[in-house]
Amino acid sequence: MAFSQNNAAAQGGLKPEGRYETIITSIDEKATKNGKSYLNIRLTIRNDVEGQKYGNACLFYQIWKAKNPTQEDLSVNGYVYGMVMGLGEAAGLPDGKEYKDLAEYCNDLVGKCVIAQLVHEIGNDGVEREKVSYLNKTNHPDCKHVFKTPVNNDTVAKPKNEAFASAAPAATSDADDDYPF
Repeated sequence: MAFSQNNAAAQGGLKPEGRYETIITSIDEKATKNGKSYLNIRLTIRNDVEGQKYGNACLFYQIWKAKNPTQEDLSVNGYVYGMVMGLGEAAGLPDGKEYKDLAEYCNDLVGKCVIAQLVHEIGNDGVEREKVSYLNKTNHPDCKHVFKTPVNNDTVAKPKNEAFASAAPAATSDADDDYPF
C-alpha cells in the first residue's frame, strides 16, 4: 500500500523534500539485478547544522554508467563524466589534483561535506521513494558532525567493492591530459 509523502514522513518513512547538509560516508560500485553498474554514494545527514532535522539519517545518490560512453566517460570507468566531476566540485576537491584512478578519486571524496537536494519520485512499481537529485557545495564547511557509532572502516569507508578498487583505468593518450586520472 502506497501512502502520501506527508503521512510517510510522519511514520518515519520518507524525509521531507528539501536541502540537507550531509557528509559523504562511503562510495561503492554496485549493480542492479540486471547487471547495470552504478556508483552508490552514501550521504549521512549532518547533526552539527542548527535547525536541520534527521541528523545521522542516510541518503543515497547514484551515478550510472553512460549508455553511449564518450572518451571522457571512459576515463572514469564508463560513468557519466560530468556527474563524477560535479560530485568532486560539490565536495570541494581542489582543481587540477591528479588521481591514478577512479577509486583514488572516490577515496578523496569520503569525509567531504555537500548539500544534497532531496526529492520524492514515484517508481515504475508505483512506490514513492527518496532521490537525491543533485549536490552542491556545503554552506557549513567547518564540520563538527558527531557520528552515532564510532568512525571506523564500517561507518566511514573507502570503496569496499574490490572489483571497483582494482578496475583497470581506460587507455589514455596524450589528448587525455585534462582528465584528473
